[in-house]
Amino acid sequence: MDNTTAPTRPNRQTLTTANAATWAQHDRANSLAALFEAIRAWRLMQPHTDAVEFAPLDAILDAVALGGSAALLRLQQPANVTEACEAHREVMAARARAFEALRLVWDQIENASIRAIVAAPETR
Repeated sequence: MDNTTAPTRPNRQTLTTANAATWAQHDRANSLAALFEAIRAWRLMQPHTDAVEFAPLDAILDAVALGGSAALLRLQQPANVTEACEAHREVMAARARAFEALRLVWDQIENASIRAIVAAPETR
């Protein structure tokens, strides 16, 4: 029979590991924010005649610019494991939103590609 039991409170190693994971995600969030800004700057240089084609991308970029990920950029060093876990949940939720936004963009790109194939004249 195993006499080991889980500690009732987290040890320093658990807290250190949780903090490291949170800060790694924080750094990733900062990198993604910079990437979104670069994409937004590129988009602003595109002709307005392409507004319909870029509508889904514009919606995503506007959501990010209005603070969809702003909380990730203000993460504080967690004081305990509970705060570290909550910060981790917030990061994972933001990641899920980012992947969904990325999926929407790629769906639009794929749809445009299919439309181009359908619209192309057949040559035999």
